[in-house]
Amino acid sequence: MASKMNSIDKCASEFEKGISLSKCQKCGCMKGALEEMRNTRKSANDLETSKLLKKVESWLGRTEPALYT
Repeated sequence: MASKMNSIDKCASEFEKGISLSKCQKCGCMKGALEEMRNTRKSANDLETSKLLKKVESWLGRTEPALYT
């Protein structure tokens, strides 16, 4: 269980760093990765994944129309 939480924390940290960059907010791959994460994790029942999904929704709200695909 600890390694799963560690992986989730690492993933969240990387996305948090990326979404703070203007170029990443406009990047199709960032938006695509966030959408994919949201879609594949929707059925997760554990608390840590639920927290991550809330962050994913927040990060998706910070994306802009894609300049890069």
